[in-house]
Amino acid sequence: MATQDISSQQFYYGTKADLKLGDLIESCNSPATDVYLTPILDAAIWGAELAIGEGRSRVYLVEPLGSIEAAPKRMDQKAPKHLSMSYRSREPLRVISEVTEWTLYHGTRADLKLGDLIEPGYLSNYGQRKQATYVYLAATLDAAIWGAELAIGKGLGRIYIVEPMGSIEDDPNVTDKKFPGNPTKSYRSREPLRVKGEVMDWQGHSPEALKTMKENLERLKQLGIEAIED
Repeated sequence: MATQDISSQQFYYGTKADLKLGDLIESCNSPATDVYLTPILDAAIWGAELAIGEGRSRVYLVEPLGSIEAAPKRMDQKAPKHLSMSYRSREPLRVISEVTEWTLYHGTRADLKLGDLIEPGYLSNYGQRKQATYVYLAATLDAAIWGAELAIGKGLGRIYIVEPMGSIEDDPNVTDKKFPGNPTKSYRSREPLRVKGEVMDWQGHSPEALKTMKENLERLKQLGIEAIED
């Protein structure tokens, strides 16, 4: 497997370990084999949430100290839908910094502009599609992409960078109870979100994945399962 040019890449590592600037991250296996990393923040978030340990999930910016290569599909992946760290190295990774501030996104079909407010009151995208008392947002781009693709309406799917105007909490509709924490970093708020910008370069899910998701949502609708709004 060919090694990768890392000169212009930014890499992340998700874990529950409490590390500091300059610490080295090495393989947990004995004898040592590979340590995994990723250029995709969403994948590092999954890595942090699924990591073994009792500590808080953490994501670090890391510097590989040796060559890296694309990692084959890991046999220990807990579910086909979750993102995994896609590169590996036999050499340690050095911690550059910790990711402590998250960009927050909202996926929709509404055509909005800078400064607009996104407020509760629109129809839920599943269940009986009643008016929602919350507005939804996420710190992972993948969750926002689903929001844009599944949103009601005929317009183009759009993803906005947003600023919550009030407190936020985990969204119980999409937080996966099979895994610890909130792997997709999906949230909701009773207060509006202010549009700060738009993500122009994003890639949607495959037609097959989108079809499966819509079928699942339709099944929930037929079963009368409502969005959790309490």
